[in-house]
Amino acid sequence: MMSLVSGRMVGFILAGTLVVAIALVGWQSLRQVNALIEIVRASAIAERDAHWRAEIQAAEARTAQAIADALRRTMAAEATARDQIAAADARAAELERANAQLPDRPECGLGRDRVRLLNGR
Repeated sequence: MMSLVSGRMVGFILAGTLVVAIALVGWQSLRQVNALIEIVRASAIAERDAHWRAEIQAAEARTAQAIADALRRTMAAEATARDQIAAADARAAELERANAQLPDRPECGLGRDRVRLLNGR
């Protein structure tokens, strides 16, 4: 009977050892899979972050270009306005000079020469 019990015990021990070995291999496999998942996850996060960094840089570049274009247009408009103001000032100075050259007469109202001057003839 002892040999029957010891034979069964050896079978149980072998079966138990096999179950423990399978459990250890399964546990190690799960650890490896989890490690691989973490590596893939970190890679995906880095890839996504790089993509959005590139998108943000492109948007910032477009914004900077738009600001530079607006500044160029503003400076051109300012130069045009400055030229127009200078031309109007020159025209006013010319009118004042021409008006000062006209003779003073004690006439009532505007004389023909002053009217022509104001009409630009």
